[in-house]
Amino acid sequence: MKLLTKNSIYFLVITLIVFCIGGFVFYYQLQSIINEEATEELYHKKEQVISFISQQHKLPESLSKEGGMLFYPCDKTTDERLIDTLIYIRSEDESLPSKQLHFVTAVGDQKYMVILNKAMFEADDLIETIINSFIIIVIVLIVVLLITNYLYSKIAWKPFMKLLGSISKYDMEKHKVLELVKTNTSEFNQLSVAIHKMTERIYSDFENLKSFTENASHELQTPLAIINTKTEQLLQSSNLLVEEQKQVYEINQTAKRLSKLNQTLLLFAKIENDQFRTDDKIDFSKIVESKLEQFEDLIAMKHIKLSITIKKGVKVKIHPMLVEVLVSNLLSNAIKYVEEKAEIGIELSDKGLIVSNTGKPFPIGSDKLFERFFKLDQGSESTGLGLSLVKQIALLNEHTVSYQYLNDKHCFKYMF
Repeated sequence: MKLLTKNSIYFLVITLIVFCIGGFVFYYQLQSIINEEATEELYHKKEQVISFISQQHKLPESLSKEGGMLFYPCDKTTDERLIDTLIYIRSEDESLPSKQLHFVTAVGDQKYMVILNKAMFEADDLIETIINSFIIIVIVLIVVLLITNYLYSKIAWKPFMKLLGSISKYDMEKHKVLELVKTNTSEFNQLSVAIHKMTERIYSDFENLKSFTENASHELQTPLAIINTKTEQLLQSSNLLVEEQKQVYEINQTAKRLSKLNQTLLLFAKIENDQFRTDDKIDFSKIVESKLEQFEDLIAMKHIKLSITIKKGVKVKIHPMLVEVLVSNLLSNAIKYVEEKAEIGIELSDKGLIVSNTGKPFPIGSDKLFERFFKLDQGSESTGLGLSLVKQIALLNEHTVSYQYLNDKHCFKYMF
């Protein structure tokens, strides 16, 4: 949800809550004032009746309940009462609310029950009119405030959205300097400056790290290459004893593993530094076929039965070097761990690449297979980085890679 939308919703909810509470308070206050006015009017009328009787020694002209005054002869004195009741009004043909004051007075020796009536339906009509007007005003006010808040927020947050757009388009490789956003809002100016400094610092650290990684890798490769060359020369020498040849061979193999590990870690660093982004699509089918040709001898040596289904012309947006790495790793992984005369299945479609091979289930969970430096056989010469490298390539290109053991087959799926 956008910030502007969320802000408008919060504003609307708070406004409605405030107006609802205010509406209830206003209604009960208005009701209380009207009731108080009606009560005062009844007691004022009572004083007039008593004053008239004391001066004229007779009852005022008796009216109907609708008129507001009624007298009944009575034998005893009762307490004064102020009640709310309903009175049938012939002109309206319905019972309407009213307030009555009951009290006893005397004319000579005769006592009378006096009922003073104050019709409240006019007050109710007034309250209803006021409430309806209040609701209309509130609705209009809320609509006006929402529109005003939306337009103002859109203008006020425009520098922020511009800055956000610049950040989303920022490319570490190209390092296009972010344009400082100039606005009257000091916080946005501070944010713009802070992000500008941060991107400059990140780019500097990125360049230093990339330079260090490449230099370190290069510096390591040189002595490792020398070790490989010297040990191979020693292995060809006839002057070495059997034990010495064995030790030199181990040194040679260790140096080769270190060289391979160094190259793989350098590739990891380049992938994580986003150095293999591309907008070009390559023919995935040709690379799979090319890699199968490279593994022909090894496949023939282990008498592996192949089941190949490759759709021609499968185009994928991915760096060519990464395709070479992931296809090579998936195929070599299947060939390396499969037994002789086993079966390997290779299926390529527009959805992805599936490599499967027969074999016994792994004694570990499938999630560990893609962890770095994980090896099923700890004595293996493998670096334990092949599948984790495939997973990193998938993450970089927003693809998915997964493993399943189904129908006595290990199945690796790389989906585009």
